[in-house]
Amino acid sequence: MREDLVRAEILAMLGREPLNRSEIAARLGLGAATVTEHTRRLIDLGYLRELAPQVSGRGRPRVPLEVLPDAAYTLGLRVHHTHVVGVLMRLNGSEVRRFTQPFDPRAEPVEQLAKMCLEVLGEPGTGERVRGVGLAVPGVIDPAKGVVRLSPHLGWSDLALRPRLAELLPVPVLIDNDTRASTTAELLFGTGRDHDDFLVLAVGGGVGMGIVLGRRVHRGPDGVAGEFGHVPVDPLGPPCVCGRRGCVETYAADYALAARAVERGLTSRAVAVDELHALALADTPGIRDLMAEAGATLGRAAAGIVNVLAVRALTVIGESHVLWPYLEPGFRPAVEGGVLSGLEISVRPWDDSAHALGAACLVLAATVAAR
Repeated sequence: MREDLVRAEILAMLGREPLNRSEIAARLGLGAATVTEHTRRLIDLGYLRELAPQVSGRGRPRVPLEVLPDAAYTLGLRVHHTHVVGVLMRLNGSEVRRFTQPFDPRAEPVEQLAKMCLEVLGEPGTGERVRGVGLAVPGVIDPAKGVVRLSPHLGWSDLALRPRLAELLPVPVLIDNDTRASTTAELLFGTGRDHDDFLVLAVGGGVGMGIVLGRRVHRGPDGVAGEFGHVPVDPLGPPCVCGRRGCVETYAADYALAARAVERGLTSRAVAVDELHALALADTPGIRDLMAEAGATLGRAAAGIVNVLAVRALTVIGESHVLWPYLEPGFRPAVEGGVLSGLEISVRPWDDSAHALGAACLVLAATVAAR
């Protein structure tokens, strides 16, 4: 387990219920001395407190620990091409509040983002508790250098977002791909409660994948791991925004479904996700078949990743979750027919703040709990 995650995992675990040190050690697979060291530091920081000792049978009384959720906050921003969604998060993963502000990625984007952050940091009684800012950005992100290598949806390339933003803010700044940010949240507060190795499949305006192996979010060299949407499935397939053809994204992303519906004469124009959902709900001829085919393409590609990494759980997230009932009839048989061992598939309810919450979790893991 990464040292910068141990304390974050302790906070996440105690956010659900108070536990004593022995229980924490057993659940995390850590030694008693390691747990004592980390919990002592969290108590010193004011993030945990001891409750009254509990006597159960013989032996020394056990002292439960609980989180003080409002002792510190983290701020997460999810950057869209038209707006930014922000979430202020407590130490136990719950939201203090969320907000949405308009955003233009072409007009001094760093300054716009800094202004949003400074407004929160300047709030009396709240701002001084914020320990850092995390940003979830669509595209190819190098989190180590804080650079947006390529974001077609935002029109950015080689933007040194974190270094420039850090110059304007008084707190640490972290940045990652939006799917990996949400994967960090899943590791701390979701799928990671039961699995050390799992995948997070994000389906929406693009297709991405978060990879957790040995309780680490795998990022790869220069942050390129998880670009599942650009796994090629047909060299003669539709053109992709990456410049290639036949990528997974060109079959399963919401814009690809809309384009395919027009090509097949099912709709007269490219429609939004909500309209696609309405058409599928009404059983408009051909729409459900189109989505099932897309789901099958997605499932076959995902099965290959599952087999390579030997994971046992896959969690589906993303803006297209409302379409999942129509993608799943193709997806599930394709996955189950392709994997070599059993796979637990779950679907998360989604709203526009989920990636922002993931961005706040980046700060919890790397800044707050690692102090």
